[in-house]
Amino acid sequence: MRTCLARAVATAVLAVVPALSAAQGANTTRLLILQAEGRRAPTSADLSAMRIGARSGNADTARVALRALGRLERASVIPDILPGLRHSLPEVRVEAANALAQAAQGLRNPAAGTGPGTGAGTVSSTLASAQSALIARLTVDTEPGVRGAVCEALARLPYTTAADAARAEAAIVTHGARATALLDRLGVAKALEAFVRTQKAAPTPGADTLAVLRQLARPESVAPGLDLSRDSRVRRLAVEALTTANALDEDAIVRAAEDADGQVRRLAMRAIGVTGLGLQKTRDGLVDVAAPVRIEALRALRLRGGEAICAAAITAATDADMHVALIAIDQLAACPSSADAVAMLVKTAGDVDDLKVARGWHRQVHAMVALATAAPEQARSLLAPFATAPIWQVRAYAARAAGQLGERNVLDTLARDADDRVADAALSALGQPLRPRTPLKTSPAPAVTAAEIRRLAAPRARIVVRDVGTIELALFTAEAPGTVVRFARLVEEGYYNGMAFDRLSPNAIVQGGDRGHDSAVLPAREVGTWPHVRGSVGVSSPDTNDAQFFVNLVDNPRFDHQYTVFGQILNGAEVVDRLLEGDVIDSITIVP
Repeated sequence: MRTCLARAVATAVLAVVPALSAAQGANTTRLLILQAEGRRAPTSADLSAMRIGARSGNADTARVALRALGRLERASVIPDILPGLRHSLPEVRVEAANALAQAAQGLRNPAAGTGPGTGAGTVSSTLASAQSALIARLTVDTEPGVRGAVCEALARLPYTTAADAARAEAAIVTHGARATALLDRLGVAKALEAFVRTQKAAPTPGADTLAVLRQLARPESVAPGLDLSRDSRVRRLAVEALTTANALDEDAIVRAAEDADGQVRRLAMRAIGVTGLGLQKTRDGLVDVAAPVRIEALRALRLRGGEAICAAAITAATDADMHVALIAIDQLAACPSSADAVAMLVKTAGDVDDLKVARGWHRQVHAMVALATAAPEQARSLLAPFATAPIWQVRAYAARAAGQLGERNVLDTLARDADDRVADAALSALGQPLRPRTPLKTSPAPAVTAAEIRRLAAPRARIVVRDVGTIELALFTAEAPGTVVRFARLVEEGYYNGMAFDRLSPNAIVQGGDRGHDSAVLPAREVGTWPHVRGSVGVSSPDTNDAQFFVNLVDNPRFDHQYTVFGQILNGAEVVDRLLEGDVIDSITIVP
């Protein structure tokens, strides 16, 4: 009996060994590809590893290799990517479509798109082959997710002739006219938003394009059985594209302003500011339940001008949401003839006791800068405490106000400030060169290791913000392995502890992680398929790749395929919404 059992176990083990060996081999191959990508494939061997991986029978290896080839942004690797469009698995075809569009960015600068083993002489014909392959795949693929990715890739190719752009536009529009599945609709919306925003070769969108966008922007166009809330991102993208194309009429703006989705309503307010149509809907926007809508309604009134902005801003300056209140205070700069507006600014700027309090100075500094425009003499009498405040951000705002007031003595003093950021604000106001900076460290980070990839297979990051709360992120090791590994290393070194969120742009982003002269460096761009939607976390600079990161406060499609996304908020979105400029990161921890 024991002999039989031993034989059975031995047989089972022997059967598993080839599978284990194959899995280990695939893991090793993927690691080699990731390391080659991190180096930007400077050698023929690196490039060969990617090319072999793209033809692998292992789907995960093929995806990693195709993505790596695309991120090189070398047009000459397009022939290596094209077979991926015919892969049996839809997730590989999606990756191939995205990689194709990313690699084609090398056509914008053919000299930069060449490298060891790239065959630069073949670059001229690659755009036509890429477009033809994508259009062919769009007509035969049965997976909505793949068709959506193909549409977006078609829109992103760098066309140089109107004929090529028109061919892509027609293919996307033809598909869009019959799209009913959510992923189809989303792909078409993403494609047309990107096309309208970026394609210089297509001077104006065609009538058919605008018709599809208008249909996608209508809530009632949602196919039977499709959840209206799940389709909201489609409507956002359509409204953005129509605004960019200056093709929204008043009915469409009013309809968007009444949409169930807060981001669609926010975009409607922005469209009102751009077009001047539907101005009456700003009354609803100013009292909308969503703070981003109230912010955009205030901006729309400011852009359109008139006395209405002063009354609205005076009311909104006491809004419960700090960001709404700060935008309103900023708008009061345009109200010098309003005694009530000036009185409110004087009262707010004169409350100097809180200039020493970490989260107490924001209303005052915004009021001071606005007052410098609305009532300069009264601003001068209140400036001194701002210029000597212990918090550096307050002194930086004082430099801005002093610049508007022409207070040379104050600016000369602030130009010698111990904090470079204050000094730069003063020097900029004086029209003088900024302080010289130590060059950012550019030494490459050590290559990712197999142990780190395993440990960080599905990690989270927990960010504790002083006096505000805790934010929890899911980190995308599969999408941006180099960035996640390097971020985790910095976190575990305590690099971010004590840093501030030093930049906040309402209805855009909040950014942190700047250490000035001592900044660390994250890996080169790892752009992928995850979009810059609300709550996604990206790397701040696509060029220097410093260690700053930002959180998208709203959907920002203009950042897609430009900035690395390496995480998404899981918990604490309301904490992010409460963040103020200068809030301090007490700690970040990695939870493997």
